Amino acid sequence: MPRLKLLCHKAVISALLMLLTAGTWAEETDSVLDWALWPIPGAVNLVDGQPRDGIAMEALDLLMARLPELQPRYRLANRPRQQYDMEQGLAFCSMPLLRRADSDQIGYFIPFMASTPIQAVIRQDDRERFPLENGSLSLSRLLADTDLRGGVSGFRTYPTELAAWFSEAQTAGRLESVTGALSGENLLLMVSHGRLDFTFEFATVTRAITRRLAVQAPLLSLPIQEHRELVETGIYCTRSDWGRAMAARLDLAVRQIAAEPGVLLALYERWVPEETYQAFADELRAYYLQRAGQPTALP
Repeated sequence: MPRLKLLCHKAVISALLMLLTAGTWAEETDSVLDWALWPIPGAVNLVDGQPRDGIAMEALDLLMARLPELQPRYRLANRPRQQYDMEQGLAFCSMPLLRRADSDQIGYFIPFMASTPIQAVIRQDDRERFPLENGSLSLSRLLADTDLRGGVSGFRTYPTELAAWFSEAQTAGRLESVTGALSGENLLLMVSHGRLDFTFEFATVTRAITRRLAVQAPLLSLPIQEHRELVETGIYCTRSDWGRAMAARLDLAVRQIAAEPGVLLALYERWVPEETYQAFADELRAYYLQRAGQPTALP
């Protein structure tokens, strides 16, 4: 009989320990937010293979500071991996991203930051070969009046305003989709080495890559006549009950940060070329003030 009581006591103690362990694990899981980050130079810079700084990374630090109850855990990702993991229902969020119709099917999008417009990047010595109007590149004339050839990254998402021109140029054999580096930095090298005549990139990225890599020929960024609007970037969280709740928490934190636009504008001053920042500073401030009062509708 005493042996039976001893076994019963051990069973009760084991059960209690299991419950305590499960409770601790659940608390740890609830307090961790997994992030899949795209390693885009200037936005998310890597040091020893880990995300360290960049304009998006520093903005994410501001965001997580608004959610002290959550511990961020970072991993690197690209679009195919991000899409697959969200389709599998994994609980995580990802940035920095442009909004896409296919991603909307598997994730909740939270607008976070505005980027200055994407630009055409060419070799500086080739400027005279491009159809410029008041210093801006005309894409329609680029296709109609020249035989210059360009490239875009097969891993990246580009502003929807350029989609129709991209499709037309690819059909005409004048724009190729290039894989290789996930960030697309190989495209700038291909332009510098004369393998392509032009590509498209954001000013922050071009600045970061040209500072880090030895380009053969100096590069020049040109505004695009057909695309002068700010580009909205943001966060995707997996489309699930968890993802919807997390997206709502992140959206509130984003709006709290946006209500003090000077904090975010300081990031642009550090990471965006001065002439580009000065040209869009007023528009960026207006964007964030509007964002502060505009909750994201989550279906």
